[in-house]
Amino acid sequence: MEDFSFNALMALALANKLVTGAVITTLLSALLIKVYWDKVGYFLMRAWHGTPVIGTVARLASSSTSTDHKKWLLSEASLCNNYYDYYQDVGDKSSDYYNKCESYLDTIGEGDRRERPIWVLVLIFLLILFEAVGFAYVLVPFINQNLSSNDQAYLGWMAAFLLSIISAGFAEAAGRAIHHNSLVNKARHWWEGDQDENKVTPLKQVQPGVRIKETEKDEGGKDYNRILARIVTNQTVTPRHGWIVGCALVVMIMACAAFGIRAYQLKSIETEMVGNPSVFAEQSYESSASPFELPEDSAAVNQEASDSTLTDKMDAIRSASLITFVVLSVIYVAIQAVSVWLASIFGFAGVESKKAWEYTHKFNNAVELERWMENQRGKIAAHADHKLRMLQMKLSKRTTTDSNVQAALKGAHGRDFNAYVLRMQEEAGTHRSQAQPNLPSAAQVQPISPPAQPTATPAAIAQPTPAVPEIQAESPAPAVEATQAADHNALRSKDLTAYNNEQLGTICRAKGYDLDAVLALRAEQQLLKDFEEV
Repeated sequence: MEDFSFNALMALALANKLVTGAVITTLLSALLIKVYWDKVGYFLMRAWHGTPVIGTVARLASSSTSTDHKKWLLSEASLCNNYYDYYQDVGDKSSDYYNKCESYLDTIGEGDRRERPIWVLVLIFLLILFEAVGFAYVLVPFINQNLSSNDQAYLGWMAAFLLSIISAGFAEAAGRAIHHNSLVNKARHWWEGDQDENKVTPLKQVQPGVRIKETEKDEGGKDYNRILARIVTNQTVTPRHGWIVGCALVVMIMACAAFGIRAYQLKSIETEMVGNPSVFAEQSYESSASPFELPEDSAAVNQEASDSTLTDKMDAIRSASLITFVVLSVIYVAIQAVSVWLASIFGFAGVESKKAWEYTHKFNNAVELERWMENQRGKIAAHADHKLRMLQMKLSKRTTTDSNVQAALKGAHGRDFNAYVLRMQEEAGTHRSQAQPNLPSAAQVQPISPPAQPTATPAAIAQPTPAVPEIQAESPAPAVEATQAADHNALRSKDLTAYNNEQLGTICRAKGYDLDAVLALRAEQQLLKDFEEV
């Protein structure tokens, strides 16, 4: 590339089609992978699990294994755990959490904001490329002249892209700072207008901050405190101007430097024209030369006119070049201003605002979210069961002397991904049987009177009198005994071995069960469970 121009650059790109194609493909692939990383990562994990010989299923089937305290094979648990992380991401979502996310965004004033769409990223990339072209035209002529023209061009483009990325980084930081400062200013304005004598003075950030799951806990608080509880600010709760001032300085320095470099380049051209005027005047002389010999006076007048024309031409070139350089610097400043504006209208300042937006922006309401969750859970469970059955089939062909492993292999049909999910939820304390014991509700269970009250006579039962308090403390009637027996029979379908004596005592006091009977039932269940495991 003998000269640096757009045509020369395109010629270089076309001459190296493979390199150009590889660079463009790599950039586009990296962008798509970043945007859709969750789906790409999940697909790669599934593909790696099913890869023969070296895949996860193949390696787990060939390695030694044992059982855990739940009688699951460790290899099965390891495989299911990979899918459980993705299942948990979906399972944690609910309509209630959806509403909390919307409330979190509305509280901080970011309900109408969103992350950058793809077209904005493409626009920013084009702006950076345009800036790089402008910087390259300025820098290339001053690159080390001992290098070849191609090396000068490469170094010029590298330096230009570096400067463009620095400018874009400062513009991004400045735009985010502008949005953050707007929230701080709004909170401070509301605080200054609050006439409550009990308000906190001076204004400070609320600690600890409020997360999405607890966004409703400060509904009755001051609006400015609710904002400050969801953003990170300095100790004085004042706007931060560091990045904004830094961006302005960088833009002005680069714009002035670009203008100065171009002006000095123009000055060098003018100096060359003054030092060798015959070279630049030769074309004018050849075009205006007469085919006849001119008198000395006429030749002098002609020479004076040529010199005046050369001077006027140099003045015109100088004026046009300076105006062009100013316009280019203004364009660079305008590009940076657009970048700052785009950074200020997109993105979030709240601690968990981006998380809340990602949770809600794909759905119009909570019903759509629930339908999507059900569909995703079904897909993940099907994928996990497919790989789990592959592993179990491979393990069934192996021989082992471990009796626990043998028993686990025989009972493999009862272990699927849904069973693993229930197990993990129980261990984490989030399963409904632990969060709220799956016992008969208060509407279904009649409270049983404490047996410590005095016993009434049969006559009192036959003719109850409301004025006599002993009648309410009568011994259990046959109907009450039948109800109690039915309640105990209902408890037989529940796993009481997961609770200790203190927990069972709390349940019995709340539900009105007989503690001794419940303890006896738990002991019976534990005995049967130990017998089945033998």
